[in-house]
Amino acid sequence: MGGSARRAAGGGGRPGPVGSALQSLLLASVALFFLNFNILGTASPSKRFSQDLVYAWFGNEAWLYPRPSPEHPAKPRVVVVMIDDAALALRGAHWPVPLQFHAQFLAELEVLKPRAIMLDFLLLDPATADDICDLLRVGSRLRQQGIALYLAVTQPADLQHLDAAACRGEGGARVSTAAVFTPVSVQRQADGSDFVSRRYPFEQRTETSPPGSGIPSAAVRMYCGPDPGAHACMGRLTNAAPDAGFELAWSPQGDPFNQRWSHASCIESISPMRAVLNEPALPRESACPPVATLFASALLSPEVDPTLGAQNEALFALADGAFLLVGGNFRGSGDLVTTPLHTLLPGVYYHAVALENLVAFHGEPKVRKEFRSPRLAFYLYDLLVLWVLAAIFLLRQRWVHRGDYAHSPFELSTAARTSIASTMARQLPTPVWIIGAAVLLLLMSAFHSLQLIAVASIIAALVVVEIRVSPAAETHERLRGLALYLTALGLSLAVIALAVWIGYRWLRLPPGDWLGYFSFAAFGFFVAHSAILEFGRRVDELYVARTSGGGKQ
Repeated sequence: MGGSARRAAGGGGRPGPVGSALQSLLLASVALFFLNFNILGTASPSKRFSQDLVYAWFGNEAWLYPRPSPEHPAKPRVVVVMIDDAALALRGAHWPVPLQFHAQFLAELEVLKPRAIMLDFLLLDPATADDICDLLRVGSRLRQQGIALYLAVTQPADLQHLDAAACRGEGGARVSTAAVFTPVSVQRQADGSDFVSRRYPFEQRTETSPPGSGIPSAAVRMYCGPDPGAHACMGRLTNAAPDAGFELAWSPQGDPFNQRWSHASCIESISPMRAVLNEPALPRESACPPVATLFASALLSPEVDPTLGAQNEALFALADGAFLLVGGNFRGSGDLVTTPLHTLLPGVYYHAVALENLVAFHGEPKVRKEFRSPRLAFYLYDLLVLWVLAAIFLLRQRWVHRGDYAHSPFELSTAARTSIASTMARQLPTPVWIIGAAVLLLLMSAFHSLQLIAVASIIAALVVVEIRVSPAAETHERLRGLALYLTALGLSLAVIALAVWIGYRWLRLPPGDWLGYFSFAAFGFFVAHSAILEFGRRVDELYVARTSGGGKQ
């Protein structure tokens, strides 16, 4: 009985199916721990930056982020309407934007017949009753036409000072702020490790408040809309922890509409090879934003953009039935957000991209495991994936070590090590080659462009040495081991591709939650497998010895 238990657990000889499964489970469990090893948040920056690289390199791929195209525009579309200093100057106004300007500008937007309008302005400055009433009357007229209006607030009480008791609409009925504007939260979330706003909150509420009781975030509230089904939509999206949010898929390319005013190309081509060659892996600036942007000055004055006239079909095609998010970009306002592409954009784009994400993913955005419930189920999914990868790794190890050759295909043979050592000893005194190696490493540390050249040269030289000095039989075994390694690697990548597809499409996990799979498959976390398995075998041997020696009763 003790022998069978030992064989099952891998304690002696080659383990059976049960022992192999237990060994791979042990490796997968250790891998899962290190995948989530994050003391004091030290691993968060690299994990989040890796996710940013994925969106920077592949953000326009339909499988990662199904962005709209000119041939297949999104319905409804998201459009940013930017008010800047030039737009205020056309109406003789200045920052902060007065209510009178907002009332006049809403009347300008009325002719475009959008689906909804959101004012990304905190209207907290004192205003006269007449200015408040003008704003409410315009808003009431838009609401009667089926155009939903949303207003940024920090708390529900922010709407109270906009009420004008004597304000009457066209029919003589009193117009209240609550009947015109739907309050939305514009609170932002930034990762504490690098202060990048790559996560968007569902709602603004306190720790003790139940889900759904807070102020919905702008993008969430606008996506669910004022329709009868909005309550169910809101309940589904806001049923999370107070600090929960979804990851923002951020495209590196600008919207084609913006090419009309952008001096830079709206098509950003980023290749992974640029990172290898020490070029910037992320764009340095966002001269062309990823959301279609319409400048308020072009709507207020035909001279600013003569092609955007009242009869321009492109303008109405852009705004008709669209979500219009009206934001500002003013000198000294400081309303900027650091995007996942590590660039600065006006804060309104934060909400616009979040709304585009909700539209693109049909109301099911990507949410980290740490904000999901039940959390343990998602970590169990990681364990299952790593378990399969560990099983493939152990199988490859058995394939490679099946014969007499018991070395890794990437390990220098004894003959090669002896040849290199004898050559160096014959040609160079020890102080000379040590100083030469130190100088070479110093140059590679100072000049990164030398690193790729040096590594490639060293690998090529080692391959030449192996071919020259290794016996033919050993070379054949090494090539066989390399072929088996590549086969196992290909099988591992196929498993990862399936796991990514399930995790991203069905479990709604962002790239940061599954990028770790690739590091374990490609670079081999399992290099420490010998120590891990040897420890397990030793424990099993001690257990078997104890039970077989005095455990029979």
